[in-house]
Amino acid sequence: MNLYWGDLHAHCAVSYGHGSAERALANARGHLDFCSITGHAFWPDMPHDLEENDETMIKHYGGFAKLRHFWAALQETLERTNTPGSFVTFPSYEWHSMRHGDHNVYVSGGHLPLLDAATPADLERTLRGAGCDPLVLPHHIGYDAGYRGISWPSFDAARSPLLEIFSNHGSSEADDAPYPYHHNMGPRFGHSTARDGLVAGHRFGFQAGSDTHDGYPGHYGHGRVGVYAERLDRASIWEALRARRTIASTGARIRIDVEVDGAGPGQQVERRNEMHLRVLVEGTDALVRVEWITGGPYGWTVRPLPLGGASATFAAGRYKLRVETGWGRHGTRSTWHARAAVRGGALIESTPYFRYSGHDNAERDPTESVLARSDTAVEWMSRALANAAGGAGGTHHHAGGPQTMLLDVDASVGARIEVQANGVHLEASLEELVRRSMGRHVGGLSSAAVQVTRAVPEREFSLAHHERLAVSPSETTFGYVRVIQADGQAAWASPIFFD
Repeated sequence: MNLYWGDLHAHCAVSYGHGSAERALANARGHLDFCSITGHAFWPDMPHDLEENDETMIKHYGGFAKLRHFWAALQETLERTNTPGSFVTFPSYEWHSMRHGDHNVYVSGGHLPLLDAATPADLERTLRGAGCDPLVLPHHIGYDAGYRGISWPSFDAARSPLLEIFSNHGSSEADDAPYPYHHNMGPRFGHSTARDGLVAGHRFGFQAGSDTHDGYPGHYGHGRVGVYAERLDRASIWEALRARRTIASTGARIRIDVEVDGAGPGQQVERRNEMHLRVLVEGTDALVRVEWITGGPYGWTVRPLPLGGASATFAAGRYKLRVETGWGRHGTRSTWHARAAVRGGALIESTPYFRYSGHDNAERDPTESVLARSDTAVEWMSRALANAAGGAGGTHHHAGGPQTMLLDVDASVGARIEVQANGVHLEASLEELVRRSMGRHVGGLSSAAVQVTRAVPEREFSLAHHERLAVSPSETTFGYVRVIQADGQAAWASPIFFD
């Protein structure tokens, strides 16, 4: 199957957020395979204390009213933009709840009516009564129950086959996960994490979405979901989501192929005393931890899988490195025209990882795009908003951060990388780049800069692991893979369940 990447949780100015839907979709097409523009729609148990929650009511009721005004136009825009084989869209809206946690409602296409209800079960029932076959997916689940975190007593895996375990709020996978919560809604609570739900016996897959309010789906570092699907069209992506064939990622396209006796992510497998585990990982930077995480009624276990280590030794072969542009004084913007070329080798693939860079609602054309590609070079333009927080999350608005182009290079002995960006010329051999990165400022103190990261050899960004797996006859009910890279990017494959 093919692995496609998208963002199913992205907001813009059709409710409360920034930028037009047309601009948001144009941004998404620059670096995603599929996406949804999600409108804030309902909050049936919103607190109505004027002393503490007046601003909350103004913000949300205003956003809900805007969405009702723009809803028909938004759905028309999503339908018009949907292009099977190239870029796929889905309609969705957000339903908030103190008691039951926040959920997004999706359908596979066509008309999605704006309908409210008191509980997730009632919401699904109401939508089905209107002729819809919805997915009702919880997000930022890690907040406290009763404070917009997940409510396990009201959770139903048939209604919600996926949980969003990463966004710009942080990671809700587990207490030991990277990226704890850092939003003003509160910390990450262990009883609301995904692993706690798995230990309790719930069965679901993982997804991630940016939850951007900048109109920038897929903002790099804020979350996206990978799905294993036959084709890039609505029916295939929808089937993969329902089947839980997914990878939740902080942003990097980290491929995780994991099987236990032939069963992959989201699937069930019959438990035997001895089983075969196969894990194949291809990252975008050096792998620092690949973990096989299992659990059941007894609790859980995190077991690192063996990695080969790192060295500065060059050998002909495959390397991955990033060209990054941006930085500068906080809040400033820099505009870039960049080109990277390989001499003495081939450019296997070039993958953009773009971020919101600041634009007003009237600005329709993307400021980030790939201009030209060949088997030896890539040329692109971008604009970068200097904001360190944009790289790590923690902000709904004006996230910013450096812009990135990932180069996947097949390098022979003597191969060199040349980068031209805004008059800055950088050049080095792969033998030099495997030892250390290079870069340069375009001006004086705190000016914008361009960097070429260390070239990471295939032996460091990939893993092939096979083992005989001893499974407890009654205590192990799930297992999944978590990957953490040297650049801080992380990914989680949906669990495999043992029957």
